[in-house]
Amino acid sequence: MKQELHLDPEAVATATRLKHEKLIHRLLSDPAKVEAQDWLKSEKTGKSRTVGSCETNRDSLEFVQEIYNLGAPEIFAVNIQAKPNRAGERTGKLVVTLPEDPKQRSAIFDWCKHQGESLGFTPDADHGESHLFLLLD
Repeated sequence: MKQELHLDPEAVATATRLKHEKLIHRLLSDPAKVEAQDWLKSEKTGKSRTVGSCETNRDSLEFVQEIYNLGAPEIFAVNIQAKPNRAGERTGKLVVTLPEDPKQRSAIFDWCKHQGESLGFTPDADHGESHLFLLLD
């Protein structure tokens, strides 16, 4: 006879939230993290810097600015990698500090939902966290 496994939804949500908080703490503790716009603006000639699937530095700056325009106080580029043939750097990972204002938070979560769905992901709802981890690749 098969025994059914019943998971407490609240316990699952708490465990997920704790894993998220540990990930955010680890990423923000990394001395290699950098504010996304500063990193993108400090691009050197012939050494492009890009975010996610953005093909150009300009597209990447517009992408990050879009999140700032929604109310994000800070956005960090993390896990920056060298592009092949030393052509520059890229990251597919951003950490977004969330605002306290409910309307701004909602706008950011709505934006994330649209982004996630376009990439085939199902984004989480707002659970009161202080940061979001955006996996863009």
